[in-house]
Amino acid sequence: MQKLFFSIIFSFTLFSSSSQNCQHNEVVLQLTTGTWASEVSWSITDSLGNLIDSTSQTYINFTTYYDTICLVNGCYDFNMFDSYGDGWQGGTYIIFDSLSNIISSGNLQGGFFGSNLFSINSSACPVLGCTLPIAVNYNPNAIIDDTTCLFLSDNVNLLFNWADTSLPTNSLGGSYTDVYGVAINGGEYAVIGSTMGTHIIDVTNPTQSYEAAFVPGAQQYNVTHRDFFHMDHYLYGVCDQGASTLQIIDISNLPNSVNLVYDSDSLIKTSHNIFIDTLNKKLYSTNGDVLDVSNPINPSFLFNMGFTCHDLYVENDTGYFNCYSNGLQIYEMTNNTPQYISSLLSYPQQGTNHSGWKKDDVYILADENHGLSLKVIDLTDLNNLQVIALFNSGVGPNSIAHNVIIKDNFAYISYYHDGLQIFDISDPYNPIKAGYYDTYLLNNHNGFAGNWGVDPLLPSGIILASDIQSGLFVLDFNYNEESICHGDSLLFDTTYIKVDSLYISTVIDSLGYPDIMITELSTIPIASSSQSFSICDSDSLIVGSNIYTSSGYYTDTLISTDGCDSIIYTSLMVENSTFSFDTLSSSISIIWNGIQLSESGDYSVTLVNSYGCDSITNINFTFSDISTINNNNNKERTLIKKTDLLGRESKEKRGAVLLYLYDDGSVEKKIIIE
Repeated sequence: MQKLFFSIIFSFTLFSSSSQNCQHNEVVLQLTTGTWASEVSWSITDSLGNLIDSTSQTYINFTTYYDTICLVNGCYDFNMFDSYGDGWQGGTYIIFDSLSNIISSGNLQGGFFGSNLFSINSSACPVLGCTLPIAVNYNPNAIIDDTTCLFLSDNVNLLFNWADTSLPTNSLGGSYTDVYGVAINGGEYAVIGSTMGTHIIDVTNPTQSYEAAFVPGAQQYNVTHRDFFHMDHYLYGVCDQGASTLQIIDISNLPNSVNLVYDSDSLIKTSHNIFIDTLNKKLYSTNGDVLDVSNPINPSFLFNMGFTCHDLYVENDTGYFNCYSNGLQIYEMTNNTPQYISSLLSYPQQGTNHSGWKKDDVYILADENHGLSLKVIDLTDLNNLQVIALFNSGVGPNSIAHNVIIKDNFAYISYYHDGLQIFDISDPYNPIKAGYYDTYLLNNHNGFAGNWGVDPLLPSGIILASDIQSGLFVLDFNYNEESICHGDSLLFDTTYIKVDSLYISTVIDSLGYPDIMITELSTIPIASSSQSFSICDSDSLIVGSNIYTSSGYYTDTLISTDGCDSIIYTSLMVENSTFSFDTLSSSISIIWNGIQLSESGDYSVTLVNSYGCDSITNINFTFSDISTINNNNNKERTLIKKTDLLGRESKEKRGAVLLYLYDDGSVEKKIIIE
């Protein structure tokens, strides 16, 4: 669920001298508008539906209005209207009693109309409040939900929170600054800066994270920012306050120990941020100095870029520099000499060009100003940089983005008071909020507090977030993964989907709260295979529930282990068995196909033909004495075939013993001498 925000109200007098004219209960309505304020109106009605008070003017954007209203004891409805039908767009209301206690608050998050019940000194009215147990401000006594529930997260889970309460606070009212992720030696580590130095937290097992090492900073106590970068097995750290140094830490022995191998201000005294071009082993600082770090124990100065910036991103000697009011600057550094490529000096909702991140041909830019949206920049043509989309947290008109990192198709934004915000940028023209986790619940949006940094780049996929006041948050970004069979569809929200993609929708639940739904759909393709078989005519082939006994080509659709279609194509050849019949007469005992024939009769043997099928051979054998044979010899006779002693047809060859079979049934046994 998406959180709803409230303002912290201090005790102060909201009532004028006109309160003496009210004979009952005087309350004050505080209405704060967002965008499209001219569409906003309201009314108060009693339990009978009678109009008590209503809008008396046309509102302007981002302005706070006060109305004093006199109410008798009883139950009332605060009715919210929007003429366009898209809600109050960041607008809110609060009703205070005479002691500055809040008796009703909320907003119209969407649609044309909404209503909240509240009471004035009446026990007959049901108790209003947050009725959802999962909400931070859950009220177990509330009977009717007043849509004021405050939620920590949507699609993001907390795995671990680390903080050291003994650390001193800085000028921002907290103890922590930036966070950076390192993967080494099969483990994963969160590096977080504090007012005292660099803390290295072992997050390999996220739910059991612990501080593995600490390196004191050269500057301590009143530090507001430290920044880190990792190359090979070295961690580089800088600070932008006081007696700062460049620190290089050997982390090759983690989790057992670390070793500070370089600690000097001779090259860098202070720097707000650094970035290392790991391909070319160059360290870029925001003060303009570029160092050669090919030897991390002994870095050396290369050149100065000739300008300063607030943050930077470098990729293979091409740098993208966030230069405050000078916008986005792009330079080529191949020859250790800055060569201007292009710049973006003017763009929509321009403020203090603060930070950015590049992925492929997309660059996301954050201006560190209250109420300004993030920008999506098309880098396809560096000579014609274009802002193609604007997006923001959607939380409040004074929200402020800080740092951004892109991983895969998601942009992870540390959003100060609004915590971690995650956006799907698979369509860079239309970024969509995919999740969030609020590390800082006091959402007054005044100043700079809350979520400072974010790093989602560790191989495991966990997210690291640093909160100025609350330390390190180890988070997990979750969304629903669904798979369907090819040709099927899945009902998502109110639409059937069937194309592999990431789908995001914000729906309003039965209590009026928005809920981010995110589903990654994958389609299981139809599996297919081909097979060929040869069987004998007495056999059969079974495929699924089908039985095949004839030659042909067959197609069968079966169900695979994942429940989807599996098509099997079968080529079947049925081979015939062979049969033969012969007659034989002999005056001597002979061996026929392994059978000794010495008595007249019918004999049969089953052999295997060349196809592997049965070859059935039958013979009618007549045993005749020699006189019968001799008598037959007086007749003309014809030789039928020559066989060996096993009855197999054979040719004459030296040394062979052959049987000569004649048409009169006589058999002669001959030994071939020559």
